[in-house]
Amino acid sequence: MLKIKSISKSFYNPYGGENKLFNNLSLDIKKGDFVSIIGSNGTGKSTLLNIISGVLKESKGEVLLGNKKLTSLPEHKRTQIISRVFQNPSLGTCPTMTVRENLSLALNKNKLLNLKGCLRHKKETLEDLLKNISLDLNKYLDVKVKYLSGGQRQALSLVMATVSEPEVLLLDEHTAALDPKTSNEIMELTKDIVKKKEITTLMVTHNLRHALNYGNRLIMLHKGKIILDANRKEKKEITIENILKKFEYAV
Repeated sequence: MLKIKSISKSFYNPYGGENKLFNNLSLDIKKGDFVSIIGSNGTGKSTLLNIISGVLKESKGEVLLGNKKLTSLPEHKRTQIISRVFQNPSLGTCPTMTVRENLSLALNKNKLLNLKGCLRHKKETLEDLLKNISLDLNKYLDVKVKYLSGGQRQALSLVMATVSEPEVLLLDEHTAALDPKTSNEIMELTKDIVKKKEITTLMVTHNLRHALNYGNRLIMLHKGKIILDANRKEKKEITIENILKKFEYAV
């Protein structure tokens, strides 16, 4: 479904030298895959998401989504089919607007409506979107997002990113800023949403337990190369200790 075909990406340092991150990297992601991506800092994890979403332009190669050539689409066009949740819980929402207003805007993504038109959704519809979320978001429909906890904001960001059922969901360390309990709650919510909506998902994480416990595929990057690509069955045989040894070997 999602194909990364022989992409290369170089960055130039202040001295004019070239730092090549990806060199003919290829990756095939099947429809419905939930892929965890791990690796040390600077190894290309977030850069890969940036290239897929159109934030960065690959130096060469192409990105395909089904029959669509994403390489030729600007970032704002890709947001119609690709959603992203960031590490910072404040991103992905408008903090000065209420939960109701934020959800209403998400429900009308890609539609030319003013705020009044967006707010036509019934309370029951919005409450249903927040049903079964342990962080009790449905109690705060008329509260401004800036007054919510980090976990509540991240839960709202996740719901908003998936309510339009995008073809691809990119999660960029979306639990890294949360405490362990809330982080686990957000991961359970992520699992439930991805499974229910069957969204093809790529999740960058430094949490090795999350990388092993969630999703059906595990990829490890090092210096722009894939050094581990494990399917669901293979993942079950991998331990955190195995991964740590892989990190030591990759340094």
